[in-house]
Amino acid sequence: MKKFLTALLMSAMLLTSSIALAAYEDSVEEGVDLTTVRRIAVAYPNYYKMEEKEPGIEELMREIYEVGKYSSTREIISYDEIASAIRRDTGVDIYKLDVVEAEKIFNANVGKYADSYVVATFANNSGRPWIFYYIYNAADQKLMYTYSIQSKLIGKNTKDYRKSAENFYKQFDNTATESLSKEEKKKVKEKQKELKASKRKIKKVTYKTGKSKADLVKKK
Repeated sequence: MKKFLTALLMSAMLLTSSIALAAYEDSVEEGVDLTTVRRIAVAYPNYYKMEEKEPGIEELMREIYEVGKYSSTREIISYDEIASAIRRDTGVDIYKLDVVEAEKIFNANVGKYADSYVVATFANNSGRPWIFYYIYNAADQKLMYTYSIQSKLIGKNTKDYRKSAENFYKQFDNTATESLSKEEKKKVKEKQKELKASKRKIKKVTYKTGKSKADLVKKK
């Protein structure tokens, strides 16, 4: 609950700031080494559907996970996978809990399955949404990285929300590789090329079979 209130407060501050015209901003918390982030779990987002054209929260979570699978060089773990693991290991079904209690259980257990997790926050109560992605350390829940985006080109719909997630993952990769050696950066770029090729393949198979990309990604 504290993270949610903090996120909303930051959203409100940014909405009235002079940087509102900026396409995106990102920041790394002092002392954080982003190269340690290898497995990112998708947490339950701070989001409430305001308009009919916007996705439901389940669809939004699938998009954030699915986009990460072909946009990030990190391993992306879905909320469903974490929920299933928690149910298997503790007997607690977080889907049956209210949002606040589910968040507590998620945070207490996610460190067993990932080294970090991303919380997406959508300030979508105005014409143009502000979208935030916060990466937290799964071991101690401390904030590691923040990415925010608002643009005239981003509307309140599934396609644009998906694009914001793609931009987030790519920018996180770019920021995380700044401290790497030239050789290590080259490996990351090669991985990014592989992901792009995989994305094109998924799109092609989806078109031919009619199966959802999420199902195809899970089978990889």
